[in-house]
Amino acid sequence: MSSIHEYVNQLRIIDGHEHLATPQIRKKENQDFFSLMHYLDSDLVTAGMERGALGNKKSSDEERAATFLKYWERTNNTTYARMFGSAMQDLYGFNDWSVKGILDVNEKVKAATHDPDWYNEVLFKKSGIDLAFTLIQTTKLEYDLFRPIMFMDFTFRLRNRKDIHDVEQGAGMNAHTFQGYLDAVDALLHRYKQEGMVATKLGHAYWRSLASSKPTFHEAESVFNRLLGCTLAEGLSQLETVSLQDYLIHFIIQRSIAYELPIQIHTGHHETSVSSNGNLIPNSNAALLLPLLAEYEDAKFVLLHCGFPYHDAYLSMAKNYPNVYTDFTWTYIISPTAAKGILHQMIEMVPQTKIQGFGGDYNHVEGTYAHLKLARGIVADTLAEKIAEGAMKEKDAMRFADRIFRENLIELYQLDL
Repeated sequence: MSSIHEYVNQLRIIDGHEHLATPQIRKKENQDFFSLMHYLDSDLVTAGMERGALGNKKSSDEERAATFLKYWERTNNTTYARMFGSAMQDLYGFNDWSVKGILDVNEKVKAATHDPDWYNEVLFKKSGIDLAFTLIQTTKLEYDLFRPIMFMDFTFRLRNRKDIHDVEQGAGMNAHTFQGYLDAVDALLHRYKQEGMVATKLGHAYWRSLASSKPTFHEAESVFNRLLGCTLAEGLSQLETVSLQDYLIHFIIQRSIAYELPIQIHTGHHETSVSSNGNLIPNSNAALLLPLLAEYEDAKFVLLHCGFPYHDAYLSMAKNYPNVYTDFTWTYIISPTAAKGILHQMIEMVPQTKIQGFGGDYNHVEGTYAHLKLARGIVADTLAEKIAEGAMKEKDAMRFADRIFRENLIELYQLDL
């Protein structure tokens, strides 16, 4: 093992993006082996498995194990599968891919779920993570290693009166006018910041285009007033509410700037187990954000997932715009080969202070463990190649690793450790 590999492997990590439930939530849900699919579930589905088959509690564990094995055989070549296998072997000593083997390890997973030390063992000790940002739509995390980020889509994905009511309820305010609604959204952002939120998140690439026009207050207000006139059962279409959505996206960016909150935005690939292929991939091309990037020079835009598969435009944007920060969340497990190529180009093109090296993006700690193990290897391999070709000195490669895995996140998110 080279010295750069040894150095990267011992680094303590700031994990910039997860969907990890708290230990308390995992225990309450009594999560088991079949709860650990996450990204692998997408590959199982695209290999022909019925959506939700492994979460069907009406089926026995034996039936679910048999279903899993049928589609595991079809998908075990993918990186999602490789991460699942790596986690199960390293953390549970599991390599018996049979119905009996799965039933046995299922009991071990359930025991881990109820072990109060499991998260610390996997995240802090085995993974080397000092802090992780997680998006589970609450700021009440009650776990020292976590900091919250909040999806803000629910404040602008308005289709009916109930959607408005949900925001009112969260803010503890009644919105009888559009201005009153803006005040409610602002109150939510203020409260979230007070409760420890480190960034806002826009995930609209999953359900509409990233492109945003610049509607006037009056145009947005007209749509909002139409929604106020609807009954709870009535609503407006996506097309009818676009101007309202766009206005609110601008408003959330503006208020995030005011609260000194970076703005994480999903770009690129969709997970089919989340989207059900309900949105078109070109709608998530990061290049569609260019007007927003040009307008809000004082914002801090963290564009997630390296924009894959539109990473060429993404790299150009990151090189040219001071307010754009790159993020490798999810990227390594989509394709290690692509991630390594992107990292090579990013080292060549983007200032190192603008690169965030890891976000597991998993909903279970086992996946985060395996993903980070892979990420460390890819980053170390890439840096070793840069050193070998004379593009970097070893001390500069080590400094680069310090930055992307830790220091950049501490600075960008103003973390007090």
